[in-house]
Amino acid sequence: MSSEAILESRFALNGNVKLHYVAAGSGPPVVFLHGFPDHCLGWRPQMQALCGSYRVLAPDLRGFGRSDAPRGHAHYALLPHLVEDVLAVLAAEQLSQASIVGHDWGATIAWWLAMRVPHAVRHLVVLSTPHPRNYIRAIADPANAGFFSYMRRFQEAGAAALPAPEELGAWIADVADRQALVESLRGSDPEAMLGYYRANIPLGRVPDIGPLPLVRAPTLVLFGTDDPYVPTNAYDGTFREVDNVTSLIAIPDAGHFIHHQAAGLVSREIEAWVSRPPSSFRSLG
Repeated sequence: MSSEAILESRFALNGNVKLHYVAAGSGPPVVFLHGFPDHCLGWRPQMQALCGSYRVLAPDLRGFGRSDAPRGHAHYALLPHLVEDVLAVLAAEQLSQASIVGHDWGATIAWWLAMRVPHAVRHLVVLSTPHPRNYIRAIADPANAGFFSYMRRFQEAGAAALPAPEELGAWIADVADRQALVESLRGSDPEAMLGYYRANIPLGRVPDIGPLPLVRAPTLVLFGTDDPYVPTNAYDGTFREVDNVTSLIAIPDAGHFIHHQAAGLVSREIEAWVSRPPSSFRSLG
């Protein structure tokens, strides 16, 4: 790894919650938001690929890694807490806007940030995660119970349902990257990690999400065709939720963790997307 750029550890504050993030490079900012079970360094392949031309930033979400884990599931609500955490990282870097890339819970945060604080999102790239309206509908559909049974276990059984860090990190093939994740998960708070599911996904009947602002940023969605946790038809309505150019790319034979399983492809697609001025997406010439 000696030829790789050094990822510097930094901290941001959202009120009294301290958020750890790693940063490298200079240029237009790109923020990477991880999901479950992951950490800021899960984006290492993408950050190394982009840091020669971009300022790349990746926080540990609250409750994960070296970020604070406030007590109580209410502290893990998407609005306002998780969205404001991203704004706190931008503020720590003296930024008002960035391209936002998210996977899993990080992608859900990215969707909501793009809807609620549109001026902060220059480009939107989401991995393995449908738009929240379509995601909630997919979760509510009994036909998809097999995809989401893990979610219900996390909501109902508590921390006892959470596998050990070694099991949670088994999805990473690279030995060094897997060990880094396992160490990070050992330092994470199990109740906080479960708080994401408790605070944001209703138990029992899941209501329709209702009216939402359209996403105004040019939006790229990447997903694996063999994702065991998200049905591919949950992406079908994406175009109706975005008032801009929208691209969906299905990655054959890939599962949920496509930023590792197809790291090179994902990095190239992200770089190609964020390299274009947002105004250029409006022009069809």
